[in-house]
Amino acid sequence: MAAETSKEETRKKKQEPSEITFNCQRCGRQKPLQEMRSVTRFVPVLIVCQDCQKEMQ
Repeated sequence: MAAETSKEETRKKKQEPSEITFNCQRCGRQKPLQEMRSVTRFVPVLIVCQDCQKEMQ
C-alpha cells in the first residue's frame, strides 16, 4: 500500500515546465527560445541566436 500512495503523490505533483531550447544554425550552440532570432535576408531564412545576429549585421 505504501508503494501505491507514493505513485499517487507523484502523479498529483505538478510538473515544472522545462525550458524550450533551439540550436543556432550558425554557431551550433543550444540556446533558450528567448534568444532566437530569424535573419530574413537569406533564402532560406536562418534561425540564429541573438549573438550571431549582432555579428551578422
